[in-house]
Amino acid sequence: MMYKNIFKLVLSNFHLVWKILAYMVLTTLCVIGLAYACSLPILKVLIEQGFSTQFKDLFINFSRSFNIYEFLYNSVILVENFFEIISANISELWLYIALFLFIIIIVRSFLSGFYKFASINVVYYYMGSNIKYGFSHSLVACFKTNLKYQLCALLTILPINALFIVAMYYLIKWLVLSEGLLLLAPISIILVAILLYSLKITFFSGWIPAIVVFDCGVWEGLKRGVKAVFRRFYRSFSTAVLTIFTIIILNVVAAACTFGASIIVTLPLSALIILIYNMVMFYLSQGMRFYVDSEQVVTPKRLEETDGLGGLKYII
Repeated sequence: MMYKNIFKLVLSNFHLVWKILAYMVLTTLCVIGLAYACSLPILKVLIEQGFSTQFKDLFINFSRSFNIYEFLYNSVILVENFFEIISANISELWLYIALFLFIIIIVRSFLSGFYKFASINVVYYYMGSNIKYGFSHSLVACFKTNLKYQLCALLTILPINALFIVAMYYLIKWLVLSEGLLLLAPISIILVAILLYSLKITFFSGWIPAIVVFDCGVWEGLKRGVKAVFRRFYRSFSTAVLTIFTIIILNVVAAACTFGASIIVTLPLSALIILIYNMVMFYLSQGMRFYVDSEQVVTPKRLEETDGLGGLKYII
């Protein structure tokens, strides 16, 4: 039921895909513009050391052979070469690297998160009252709370994302470089990535919905959101796994059919699906009714039982 209602709400709020796309393009251009100047000295060193040639050869060889195992092995070697080049030139590059990482990690994460709060606020008005609320108006109206949330998210979610990337890198390296495990690498990497990412989005799925629904502070929202998640953790986690798997299939199939052009639509659509998953999880955990389209209202089972007992009281 949760999975089905997520995609009903996605169709009902599909107009948000174009708003999210526009916001993603704008913030990406801002980040690229800021990072470009810092990256030039780093790129110069990498080109001089032949890294760009190695990078190009990696994809040329893969396009000819389509050997995923060889691609994974060469990717690990390429990453190790990258760190060797950077460490050998760290004395002249450290300032540029620090600025580049600050822009790419901190500034990008900070700017890219604003659409999430605004989108969830729009979905909240639709689910609760069947009202079409403007994305731009929501972005402005929630700016102060949104700003506080982004700062707190940098302290909590960003370190977890960094751990996730490091864990995936060492998993890939271990599988690729260990004898007898190379054949397991592709499917193991995909499964572990799906499980870890699903766990992360499940754990934090109630944070923004709690702030929006209860109009509470950021840390209070995190507390209420986590509490909501653990009321129905296994169902929420299993739905998250299924949702992420669906998103991957959607992106891969659409990209294959359109030679990659579909990514313009499927990336913001994937972001919207995850945001609506957050809201549906929270509403079901709280036992709250919600609209999935203009005519259908979903009543959680717990609320149906409460209504039934209330009706029985009047009959008696």
